[in-house]
Amino acid sequence: MTSTVPESLARDLAALTLPDASRVWIYIANRAFTAEERPVLEAHLAAFTSSWAAHGTPLAAEAAVLLDQVVVLAVDEAPQTATGCSIDASVAALRALPQAAPTLADLDLFDRSWVLYVTDATSLEWKCAKLHDFWAMRKAGTLTDATVIFDSTVTQLGTLRSEGAKAFSDSWHAHMW
Repeated sequence: MTSTVPESLARDLAALTLPDASRVWIYIANRAFTAEERPVLEAHLAAFTSSWAAHGTPLAAEAAVLLDQVVVLAVDEAPQTATGCSIDASVAALRALPQAAPTLADLDLFDRSWVLYVTDATSLEWKCAKLHDFWAMRKAGTLTDATVIFDSTVTQLGTLRSEGAKAFSDSWHAHMW
């Protein structure tokens, strides 16, 4: 498997300083965030993670906005494991994001059918497509084995850092063919 983590993703991941074994939850938004929205999102996420707790015990947590369209929550579970109630609290915090600014009213982080990709690993312009449209582009030959896919299925921060983006041929999408 070839690691193809583009510079744009590596730069955004630098905001996450927790250990590689930390658990992550990844949410792809239905659209890219604007330059004005990103600080609002980051402030909302920072406020949440600074008070995030599991049964009253603070969680070692961080959040980051990646590629102007992805929200990542990370927890170092060595000192305290995230519990069902704390995970529910994170979902509630993410559901509250549209109230953080009027321009976020249309924000949806819970549609799991988005695929984020670039056709050139050096590109800074990530594209987003619904899964069925993505597969249609692949079938039409618009996307190749070298197309770089953002992997929203990873569950550990270290894996996100090393394999958060990979060639189509190395991704779960390739196994669908």
